[in-house]
Amino acid sequence: MSEHYKAHEARHGLIDSVKAKAKEIFGAVSGNDSLTAEGQLEQAEARQRRAANTAEALADAESQRAYDDAAEARLEGAEARGHLSAEAASIEQGIHTDALAQKRAAELGARQEVLTEAVRAEQDARRQEQQAVADQQEQSREAVDEVVDAAAEQRESVQDAARAKAKAQRIRSEADQLTNEADLP
Repeated sequence: MSEHYKAHEARHGLIDSVKAKAKEIFGAVSGNDSLTAEGQLEQAEARQRRAANTAEALADAESQRAYDDAAEARLEGAEARGHLSAEAASIEQGIHTDALAQKRAAELGARQEVLTEAVRAEQDARRQEQQAVADQQEQSREAVDEVVDAAAEQRESVQDAARAKAKAQRIRSEADQLTNEADLP
């Protein structure tokens, strides 16, 4: 319902209330009880319309507030997805670099386990990214829970990223050690 219509209804209700009061007073002054009763009845109807209009305006305001909250939650969820995506890309880039170093070491007779760990780490990073995207999509469907879930997921992703980074550093150190053992430049 538009604001113009609501204002029109409010003016119309006020005019009806004034007319009803005038009828009641005129009926009382002239001794016409039916006119007095009619005026009182119309005043009661006008009060009910005003109460209904007020309740409707409050409901519209609550609806708008809920819509605004949902929009804000969607925005925060999108920001969290952006952060998670950037972190996942950084992790994936680091893992890719480590995988290349491990491949060189494996070609010179290094342990196959180092390369397998790099592949596992890359798969874990992809699974974490897919899980983060799935969680974000679920949050979009549930606007009320979205802000809380996005914050929890971001903390979890940061912890996962830190673990993946530590794992990638360990793999990089193993590759450097294997390179040093093989006397490669």
